[in-house]
Amino acid sequence: MPDKSSPVWWLFAALSAALFLALIFPAMVNGRQKAFVACGPVVALLTALAYSAVYDWSPTELLPAYCGMCLALALGLVGHRKAMRTFMTWKQENPGKPDDEGPDAPWVLQMAFTIPVFLGAAFWYIGNY
Repeated sequence: MPDKSSPVWWLFAALSAALFLALIFPAMVNGRQKAFVACGPVVALLTALAYSAVYDWSPTELLPAYCGMCLALALGLVGHRKAMRTFMTWKQENPGKPDDEGPDAPWVLQMAFTIPVFLGAAFWYIGNY
């Protein structure tokens, strides 16, 4: 792995965001949902850049956490695209209803494991390298 201040992390960040979008876009059923999802990597990057500016960190040093989050969300959906698409179709047809009234969301459990694992690994990496 490269040092946390290596510019190679920008490439990893771009690849992580592309993988996130490639895996989650097919599960969205309308343009509004796709636009909302497309904003995710941008908002996360802007948040990381704002954090680095406020706390005087190099933006490159926070990219492992950005990559970890993108990968965790993307891999949290692996194997559950059809279930997520069913849920998103239900959301489109039932606006305003609570999510717990809709169809089962099995990817939530998978994400509940991938997010802490990937972010934990990213923060460990940032702290040790």
